[in-house]
Amino acid sequence: MLNNSKKQKSKSKKLSKSKDSEVKSSCESANFKSEQAACQYGYYIIPLERQTTIKKVKNEKDISPILEEEIPFGSSILQQSNLQDYDKLICEEVVKDFTSFTFNNSLEHQISQEDEYETLSEFMREQVKYEENYSYKKNYLNNQNEIQSHMVAILFDWLIEVAHSFHFKRETFYLSINYVERYLLRQPNVQISKFQLLGVAAIFIAHKCEEIYPKTLKDFHRLIQDQYTIQEIEQMEVVILKSLNFRMYPNTPIFWLNYYTKLWDEFIIDKDPCVMFKERTNEAYYRYRELVQLFDVCLIDYQYKQNEKLTILGLIYLVVAKQLQIFDEYETMAISQSEICDFYHSDEEGYNKLFRQFILQSEIYLEFDRRIFFEDLNDVIYQLLKYFILRFDNSLPRVLLNNQQFIDEMQHEELLSFQTYNKSTIETITIISKKNQ
Repeated sequence: MLNNSKKQKSKSKKLSKSKDSEVKSSCESANFKSEQAACQYGYYIIPLERQTTIKKVKNEKDISPILEEEIPFGSSILQQSNLQDYDKLICEEVVKDFTSFTFNNSLEHQISQEDEYETLSEFMREQVKYEENYSYKKNYLNNQNEIQSHMVAILFDWLIEVAHSFHFKRETFYLSINYVERYLLRQPNVQISKFQLLGVAAIFIAHKCEEIYPKTLKDFHRLIQDQYTIQEIEQMEVVILKSLNFRMYPNTPIFWLNYYTKLWDEFIIDKDPCVMFKERTNEAYYRYRELVQLFDVCLIDYQYKQNEKLTILGLIYLVVAKQLQIFDEYETMAISQSEICDFYHSDEEGYNKLFRQFILQSEIYLEFDRRIFFEDLNDVIYQLLKYFILRFDNSLPRVLLNNQQFIDEMQHEELLSFQTYNKSTIETITIISKKNQ
């Protein structure tokens, strides 16, 4: 249940056909703009983010956004001189339209609470022990001379777009960045000319580990056909596997995000107000999407160094508070932290008390891991606020666009698992980085 509904073989055959027919166009939309990147960074293999122009379907009953065209815009963004005006642009949140699709709740299975608790406890005990074998430090750029933090962010942002274009799961993307980071930690002084090749080979390996419908090597070669050959991708794949000692199945951060959101939903379900993340409703679905998009930005920003589990809890704290309208203006809070500071150390009879209770009551699940206290979230929440300038993208994954039947037939955990791409990610990290200088 927590493993992203990994191998569900009952998928619609219709999905398989539609996905195969979109491979070529998906690859083209995810291509690097190498020549423009050379102008910006001085290296020919650094990818640029792209802006997707959105238009609405004329039929009001079918308002799912469709992709019209893709326009390069990275150079103009990074050359913005008036950051204050651009902050306002990023802070504008896309209006959520909850009528784009509906959920069929008849497929959700009822499991006894005692059996679920016993199974979950045993499973999580094993996962925590298993995780220790894959732990690594996030200072992998300390032994790299050519690769810089903004290059890592751009590469990971491109991998998100590749995963989104190929209809991959979030787990696939997080596996790929795990491989890249561990490889950079073990292999010093990786050449910048091989950096994109490393990313392509990493997500190629990850998709073979995770996806039910794998792509061919030619599909991935189309992404970078002007830079590397198929043989070079294969060689890099072998190098990565050997470097990581063929240990390719870590617990990724998205695993823990799904775990903690499940705990929150179980805790809040009988309370008022009931703000959930995995309820089979449109509102909960978009809330989960916003949570994950914020988490993506934090993890691909090399400058962010907080513990991943505390980051997840901090984001849950802030996203739920936003839903409850506890804070009037997140844009102001992202600039000045005084309001959140005063609130976090008060309100013992309100929201803070509720969240403290959540952490304490969930201790039985966390007993196998390091114990977490409400006070541990103090510094994390302050640092997370700055990422709330991210403009939330509520467009559906491409595989779900205009496909209500597929949504009805799909288990909810699998529907949540599709990776989505937010075109504002790199702009957000760039603005935060310039403000910190």
